[in-house]
Amino acid sequence: MRRGNIQQKENTMAVTMLDPKSALLVVDLQKGIVSLPAAHPVADVVANARMLADAFRNHGLPVVLINVAGIAPGRNEQPRHAGGQLP
Repeated sequence: MRRGNIQQKENTMAVTMLDPKSALLVVDLQKGIVSLPAAHPVADVVANARMLADAFRNHGLPVVLINVAGIAPGRNEQPRHAGGQLP
C-alpha cells in the first residue's frame, strides 16, 4: 500500500491504533541523556515520547520509564580504560 511518498506494509497498524497487549518502554530520556548530541532534535523526541505515553495511558496501557545506569552485572568485570592501550 502506498500513501503519498510513504510506503506502508500491509501488516502494519496506524499510529492512531494501539494493540491491547502493548506496553510503551521509554528508555533514557532523563536530562543527562537528552543533553547529549542526537540524530534527531531532542525536543521532538521528547514530545513524541510524551504523545505516545499519553495515548497509552488514555487506553489504560502500561508505560514503563527506564533509566539505564552503568553496565549489566557480569557482562564486563574489567574496569573501563580512559584511552591508552588495553591489556
